[in-house]
Amino acid sequence: MTHSFTYIDIGGNQARYSVSEEDHRREFHWSTDHGDRGVASSFALAQSAARTAIKASMAAHRRSEEALRADSYSSNWRPR
Repeated sequence: MTHSFTYIDIGGNQARYSVSEEDHRREFHWSTDHGDRGVASSFALAQSAARTAIKASMAAHRRSEEALRADSYSSNWRPR
């Protein structure tokens, strides 16, 4: 069985991640809707790793959007 969660950052952006129940090797697999994946030795560690990956991915996306906005502002600016 897989448990799905939604992470919402302070800006209201949402991302989903999933953590599976323990498998036959006693591992917990996790994945994010941003494409990150991993394995942990406990459900709590898998959930923590998935949340960390989501936060990092969302922060990188936010920085990328900010850089694009900054470029558009500077290209529109013309000295008098």
